[in-house]
Amino acid sequence: MRNAFLLTDDPRDVDRGRACGVTDFTVATRFPERFDNEITVFKIVEKPQDIGYPRLALLTLERESLFNAVADEVFENKPKLIVAASYDLTETGRVQARECVTPVQLLHREGLLDKCTIAGGNYLDRDDVELMQMCRTPLVLCVTSSMGHGFGMPHVVALKDKLVLSLGSGDNAYNANGDMLSEARALVLGANCEMRAPSVTPEFALSLIGYSASDPYSALGIKKPAR
Repeated sequence: MRNAFLLTDDPRDVDRGRACGVTDFTVATRFPERFDNEITVFKIVEKPQDIGYPRLALLTLERESLFNAVADEVFENKPKLIVAASYDLTETGRVQARECVTPVQLLHREGLLDKCTIAGGNYLDRDDVELMQMCRTPLVLCVTSSMGHGFGMPHVVALKDKLVLSLGSGDNAYNANGDMLSEARALVLGANCEMRAPSVTPEFALSLIGYSASDPYSALGIKKPAR
């Protein structure tokens, strides 16, 4: 079972996830040295001096100097990159006001969209999705974190047949143990609520965490609808 985006500086969050059956972690942290070699670790870039690590996490697009430093590093040394983008309406609006384009369009304009994974994606418009599809940009959805912090719910129905999706638990604020079955369940409930109809199946949600079950409904604690 996979957690594609865990935002933490505490290795105990990995231990809690392992206790829930998670075996594959992608962690974004300020302190990569705290985590063992079995974890895929991205270093959070808080200042230009933080670059120089083979995997970088850029959590804001609002600091131009930071963005430029990361862009230069990606073009020069080609580290892997995760960017938090279009996760919050306020962040999205500020980027648009400053750059006259959406966060995704900014990444595309600067030549980074085909070189990164995006975490967030609650406020993608049709053009954003088309650009991500064209650039084959993966998207990590952090459903409990997004809903719990009031950022919103990603429009999964519009994304699921176009983009390569996965699930992460984000900062674990609303999924304390990083239980990815809980994350998958939240995806089903949130997407169905948004569409006001059953629109995302348990099978699909489980596929995003790399988990298969003979009875996907039972695995997520959801009653199978009567035929």
